Amino acid sequence: MTEHVSGRDVLRQAKELYQPYRDAVEPTGQRVAIIRFEPAATDPQDWRVRLEASKVSAEQKVKSFEHLGFKADHIVMPPGTTRAQFAETLDRANQDPATRAIIVQFPPPAHLRPLVERMDPAKDIDALLKGRSQYAACATAEGICRVVQPFAQDDPTIAVVGSKGFVGQGVVHTLREQGHRLMELDAGDDLRRVRDADIVVSVTGNPGILGPDHLRPHHRLVVDSGFVPQPDGSVRGDVQRAAYGIPQHLTPVPGGIGPVEMATLMERVVRREVDPAAPSWKVEPRPYLTKEQMAQGASAAPAASVAAAAGRGSTAGQKSTAGQAASAAQGAPESRTTSAQQTGPASRTGPANQTGPTNQAGSASRTGPANQTGSAAQGPPTTPGNPVAQAAKLRGAGGAGSGGATNTAGGPSAGGGPSAPVRPQLPLQPRPPAPGPGR
Repeated sequence: MTEHVSGRDVLRQAKELYQPYRDAVEPTGQRVAIIRFEPAATDPQDWRVRLEASKVSAEQKVKSFEHLGFKADHIVMPPGTTRAQFAETLDRANQDPATRAIIVQFPPPAHLRPLVERMDPAKDIDALLKGRSQYAACATAEGICRVVQPFAQDDPTIAVVGSKGFVGQGVVHTLREQGHRLMELDAGDDLRRVRDADIVVSVTGNPGILGPDHLRPHHRLVVDSGFVPQPDGSVRGDVQRAAYGIPQHLTPVPGGIGPVEMATLMERVVRREVDPAAPSWKVEPRPYLTKEQMAQGASAAPAASVAAAAGRGSTAGQKSTAGQAASAAQGAPESRTTSAQQTGPASRTGPANQTGPTNQAGSASRTGPANQTGSAAQGPPTTPGNPVAQAAKLRGAGGAGSGGATNTAGGPSAGGGPSAPVRPQLPLQPRPPAPGPGR
């Protein structure tokens, strides 16, 4: 069963980390200006949907900043706002010394977008000014990359869908700076190429653009940052609900990247205005299977079936030979140690011809495939010939990869912002399973 990576847990962690700063912030009367735009009743439906998402995001920001003791000015620009009106609003926030940060909710109307450049770069905490901002990427992009980090310690291929958009550009820039291998996809590209990636990040805002035809069980993490409100009050992301059970880990919508963005903004403003050494929120490493491990699980199961059949057909004088075959089969992945806490879903399958980077140890308690030991007696029995159950056992074996040190940086201050991980050497290749008929 797919495990959700909860952004709400991240936001809860951030609120606990930064709550102690409230007593220092509240008496100062410091403010954060959040500017958004209201659609007209006659605007196209898709535009009204996008501004509705902007409204939800703005309201979440108000709650997050007020939790820290800042006064949040939620400024709503009415339909038909002129350039002069928007410029005046920005200038007033720029000149107010009590206003410590300014956020313009995107997207602004096309005729007002150039005016965003009037914002004081010193108050731009969401990288809206790009090269003029003190941050390399927007809070959403930084948050996404920090969620990815624990799953990306062994040089995986990371697909970024929507790589040319505002958030997508920030994700690509940050991950590239960290030395990751990227697959950049945007409008007009064949999105089925994500099947070849190990991690998928989708930032299109196009509901249901990825489905069962794109996602695979070997995807160790799928990040969905889409957020599109529906007329019935529900919310849709980039990933179809029908595909939610396919990858090993997924950020859900709602409750995934949205709260992560809030946690990142909270960290940035605390570090800049109160304590540059404030602690960072983090996502703990989790076990996962590499493509190679899933392929091993699929190919080892037929060998186990052959050994079992040989044992059933043996005479008393042939039992010794059958026992040797069974022992050889136990050297295959199904005999590795498992635990109830780490057992993966029994519904995952993967093509036997899929290969990928050999996984490495993430911590002392999660060893890579080169160190896996155990016996068939440890953990639940595996049905012979069932590669699905075998993959589940592999995931629980500790051979499933897990991230190393999670990047916990936030802003541009010392130690701030995502940093490039130290890339460890890949471990030795595991011994191949006992010979048997291929799948």
